[in-house]
Amino acid sequence: MTDDQKNETKPALPLWARIVLVIIAYFIMTAIFQIIGMVIAHIPLRSKSITREDITLTQQIILSGMGLIPLALVIYTFRKFIDKRSILSMGFSIRHRFRDIGAGFMIALILFVGGTMILVVLNSIGITFFQFDLSSFLLSLLLFIIVAFNEEIFMRGYILNNLMSSGNKFMPLIISAVIFSVLHAMNPHISLLAIINLMLAGIILGSTYIFTKNLWFPISLHLFWNFFQGPVLGYSVSGMKIDSIFKVTLVGNSNVNGGEFGFEGSLVCTILLVVAIGLIMGYYLKNNGLKVNTEPRNK
Repeated sequence: MTDDQKNETKPALPLWARIVLVIIAYFIMTAIFQIIGMVIAHIPLRSKSITREDITLTQQIILSGMGLIPLALVIYTFRKFIDKRSILSMGFSIRHRFRDIGAGFMIALILFVGGTMILVVLNSIGITFFQFDLSSFLLSLLLFIIVAFNEEIFMRGYILNNLMSSGNKFMPLIISAVIFSVLHAMNPHISLLAIINLMLAGIILGSTYIFTKNLWFPISLHLFWNFFQGPVLGYSVSGMKIDSIFKVTLVGNSNVNGGEFGFEGSLVCTILLVVAIGLIMGYYLKNNGLKVNTEPRNK
């Protein structure tokens, strides 16, 4: 134990209480600000027929942007008054982290281009050029930047960070990945395979965090995972359709191609994620041994 760890102020609540309460607080505050966002975006509050597909890209950006406000309020409150630790200790340091951002981009690119090629070879999808609208392309990028920051700060920066305070090496990664998948369980067209893949996605997103305590790899991977999947290749993003450059036509078994949920619901995604997780874990274990960093590299 380092001197800094010895001098840390003890959190005001036990670990399990911090995790449960932060999820409850986040969802309550998010619901309030989503209602405000719906009013600002002129989305009818009482219409039961409104689906995610009926909401425009601009409206989605407004709703996602409003989601950053409860995130900031809840995380600041819990970090300062309950965890009694700094916001920076969650892993925001950008110093020497451009390689992590590039790695997130490359892994997302390989997973989706490689996975799409496999599905084409298996005759499970057809893919054709659809359209390119610059404004839609840039708005989609903005949307998924907001989504990546929102979900990664909450899931990896707060929840996984706190779980790692128990001193365990890999169990916090599994627990945070399970929470990540459960929080997406209400997405449209969800399936058991999609839930499993979302858990695997949670593992790969947190795979470097347990070694580095830095958020830039998961933010980058999350951003480009969604971006290549939806606006570029034309899959649904966790069940949500979005304007894209290419159009994917589904053929045959939905367990193979992901069906209406998107690539994240496919067996091909499962296999590629398992391989990618193995390679990332193997790389860090080879270079770091079994030692998992429990303190952020923000100095």
